[in-house]
Amino acid sequence: MKIYLVRHGQTGGNVAHRHQAEHTPLTPLGKEQAHRVAEIVRLYQPTHLLSSSLVRAIETAQIIGEVCDLVPETNPHFIELRRPDGMYGHHHRSIRSIWFYTRWYFGLASGSDEKRGETYKMLRERFEKAQAYLVTYPKDARIVVVSHAVFIGLFTVHLCRKRALNPLQAAYTFYRILTMPNTSITPIYFDHEPDEEECAWYAER
Repeated sequence: MKIYLVRHGQTGGNVAHRHQAEHTPLTPLGKEQAHRVAEIVRLYQPTHLLSSSLVRAIETAQIIGEVCDLVPETNPHFIELRRPDGMYGHHHRSIRSIWFYTRWYFGLASGSDEKRGETYKMLRERFEKAQAYLVTYPKDARIVVVSHAVFIGLFTVHLCRKRALNPLQAAYTFYRILTMPNTSITPIYFDHEPDEEECAWYAER
């Protein structure tokens, strides 16, 4: 089974490098990007189209669906990392952001409700749910999943890894997340018949 993780198109929050709420729409350039990536995705002959339930991902998926003649299915498993409400509007590299991610990495964020965000452990548990959902599709499925930079960046490194990244690994992963272009495509694969004791998931390098 082939899965193509597509980051949504550009938003105003992306341009300003700020944390954005779930209702943030695409910019005109973001819509153009979505049309361009849709033409690329069409060549993969996708059989299914999934989307995060956040507006920017839904708008991107709708454009892809029009080009590929697929109806997008929204699923909350693929949303962006849930941040505390107080993070929205702050710059990605602000002191507030660095403090949040430090606490998030070490498990100090409470994560007791949606207003307080999602802990690293909670995110890894959501990854497992996302993987379990994808596995329900046919062996020959070619699935496009429209999602977000933090989700895609961490999901791919945790395909076969349940424990947390070490600090150096985490720093490198977040560097890749911060430099991930809008509408980039990250292919991953699931082997329904893996060799014994081998992980069935792998990402294209």
